[in-house]
Amino acid sequence: MKVATFTLLAMFVLSPAVSLFPEPAQKDVPAEVENARRALRNANTELEHAGGQWGGHRVAAMHHIEQALGELNQAEKWAREHHDMK
Repeated sequence: MKVATFTLLAMFVLSPAVSLFPEPAQKDVPAEVENARRALRNANTELEHAGGQWGGHRVAAMHHIEQALGELNQAEKWAREHHDMK
């Protein structure tokens, strides 16, 4: 009987803990995402003031930055809709 009790106790101690409650949704946008958003906005501002056309590539880069910012906005919207974020 003692062996069975010890075995059962060992199983409880060694088994991973499982939460009975779901993880709460994240309340804010992660700092890394906000930092990325800020960096993209700064890059766009720098390119606006860079001068010259650079063969149209400067304007294309600015367009890609705007697209990336739009993707971040869509990601945030998706997270809120799917309760990953409040």
